[in-house]
Formats: sequence, C-alpha cells, structure tokens
Amino acid sequence: MRICNQLMGEERFRWVTVGSEPVVHSGDGLSVSVEQNLALPHGLDALVICGSQSSTPAGMQIAPWLKGQAAGFKWIAGIASGVWLLVETGLLKGRKASLPPIPANLVEACKSVKQSADLFSADQAVWTCRGGSAAQDMMLFRISQSESVAISEMIAQTITRYRVGESAAGVRKYPDANLKKEVPVLYEAVQLMEANVEEPLTTDDIAQHLDISRRQLERLFKKHLDSVPSKYYVQIRLEVARQLLLSTNVSITEIALRCGFSSGAHFSTSYRSMYQITPSEERAAG
Repeated sequence: MRICNQLMGEERFRWVTVGSEPVVHSGDGLSVSVEQNLALPHGLDALVICGSQSSTPAGMQIAPWLKGQAAGFKWIAGIASGVWLLVETGLLKGRKASLPPIPANLVEACKSVKQSADLFSADQAVWTCRGGSAAQDMMLFRISQSESVAISEMIAQTITRYRVGESAAGVRKYPDANLKKEVPVLYEAVQLMEANVEEPLTTDDIAQHLDISRRQLERLFKKHLDSVPSKYYVQIRLEVARQLLLSTNVSITEIALRCGFSSGAHFSTSYRSMYQITPSEERAAG
C-alpha cells in the first residue's frame, strides 16, 4: 500500500493498527504499537486480521467486538490464523474461503465454509488468505481491483527489487496479473510452489499434478516467466526466507529448514547467489 501511494503520488491508502492493548505481541516475538483502541475505532473502512502460520486461533478474545463492528467495514480480510476469527464470528458461513490447517476446536464450524484450494480467496467483501507470500498476492489483487491492473503489476515488479541499485538479474519475474486467465496451468504451478516451501516438490511432481509433461512445464516457464521451474522455485523459497530474516527473530538455521534447504550452508550459498549478500549480513543490515 505504501508503494501504491508512492507510485500514484497521493495517499490512496492509509493504515493504522487497532487493538485492545497498547502493544500487540506476535508469535514471532515482535512487538507492534497499537494506534487506535479497539473499543473506539474511527475513520476505518477496511479491516485486515493478521495471524501467524500456526494453527492456533488468533485473537479470539475480540470475536464479540468483530461481530458488532463487521457491518461497518466495506472490506474484511483474514490472514493465516487470523482467518479463524472470521470463522468464529460466522462471517465465513456459506462463503468460499482459503483456510490454513484447521484446529480441532473449529472443525465443526468450518463445515459451513466452502473451502478453496487457492492460496487466497475473495468472496464479495470477505477475503481470506493462508498466509506467507500469499498475503502479498492477495493485496496485489486487491489493488488491481481498487486501482488498476497496471498499478498492481508495477508494485509487484517494485517489491522484487530489494535494494536500490541492485541488479534484477537474480530476481524472479513476477507472474502477470492475467496469467491465471491466459495460462491457468502455469498459474497453478506457481501456486503449488508457493504452497510447498518447507517441503519442495520436484519438477516431475508438479508436472504430474498438473497432468502435463515435464517438458511442457519447462516450455511454459521459459516462455512466460523466462526461467526454468527449478530455478523459479528456489527464488520463491528465497523470497520467503528473506521475509523471515527481516521481519522475525527466527534463527537462520530454522529459516533454512522452513524454506526447504537441507542445511544452513546450502541456504547461505543459494541466498548469496541471488542477493549478493549472506543471510547473516542481510539480517545485520536490515
């Protein structure tokens, strides 16, 4: 949203953090200052409920508040375990939704939800996302609707250029906003990669899932994304790793494992090859 404002030269989006306490603590140990009290939100037309990748329901104590306030928002989104708050309040009943792994206490409630295999789903004014890099995709799609596809694509290209003056040679080509419509099988291949970061699939696995040959898959990647599946997959995993490096206190070894690398050394070598900096140097600089 910040980049959208910059590209358009005006404040198209404004955001504040809302909560019942002065400071909110994330599951990763990060502390976020709250700007508006939960009891007295004002001037807000959209609500994004952020959670972690864990299956633990996030912020259930604010469910009564959300039930009373939901009608006042034009758009509501749940990210990762933040989705469970939407389930708890009944906002997803009868709606299409992308759900993280379902916790035992919400299995029954989720039976009324139209579960989608997509990484994020949009059902009228209520959107859901499984978390991770899919949250970025969801917001880009949202901006493509509220502003334009062109602006969304410009933002997508901008956020892959991580440092000023850095060569874009190692940065993956972001899927075009029309890819899902024009080349759905390739779009699904990218979604499979993004959904399987910790335990990467092989190129043959992906091709088999899509019911096409490995050679067909490789041709599609070359034609539309100017890459090969294996390299593109590594770039996706490294992007997730970079997000974890800069936004959490998770150890570098743990990040390597979460992103499908067999060892810290392998991760460090791959990271440096893409970003010209080691993970430890990246974290120190960030």
